[in-house]
Amino acid sequence: MMTKSALRRTYLNKRKNLDPGSIQQLTQAISANLTRFLRNKSFTTVHIFLTQARNSEVDTLKIIDALRDAFSNLRVAAPFVVPGTRDMLHFSISPGSKFIPNAWQIPEPDPAAELQVLPEEIDVVIIPMLAFDKQGFRVGYGGGFYDHFLPHCRPETWKIGLSFFGPVDKIADLDNFDVPMNACITPDGIFQW
Repeated sequence: MMTKSALRRTYLNKRKNLDPGSIQQLTQAISANLTRFLRNKSFTTVHIFLTQARNSEVDTLKIIDALRDAFSNLRVAAPFVVPGTRDMLHFSISPGSKFIPNAWQIPEPDPAAELQVLPEEIDVVIIPMLAFDKQGFRVGYGGGFYDHFLPHCRPETWKIGLSFFGPVDKIADLDNFDVPMNACITPDGIFQW
């Protein structure tokens, strides 16, 4: 069993060793599995994080394009971190949306140009993560933004992670603030709890 900090180090290194071509291939496989997973679900609004390129994340702009192609009338929301807090606001984004990098160089929607989406309006949350375990818990970057946000969503909101890698057996230092996922999508398949 590894701790969150050890998993963060390990999986950040594993991701940084992926070349851009591999990231695109793995993203395409994740996108296909996510689309297949959502095919028979009822949803209108999907919240999805925007990729922080320096951390070799799944290319969520490609995921967004695939979801828009697969599901008509889909509303996509992206997070905006309220500076100096752990709070996030959520704004609708469209193919023409312009993004502004925040302090961590994560692209965010412009709150002055986009419509706000409330947490209770969100049907599916696509969550950033570094690693996950076989019980459905994830290790994020350690800021607690999603653990703070997810309890504000409806209980039936789907919480879905995207990972280039499969699960570890168990995360050693879970606490009461850790919110389990309903599913995690990898290039090789779908894990559901």
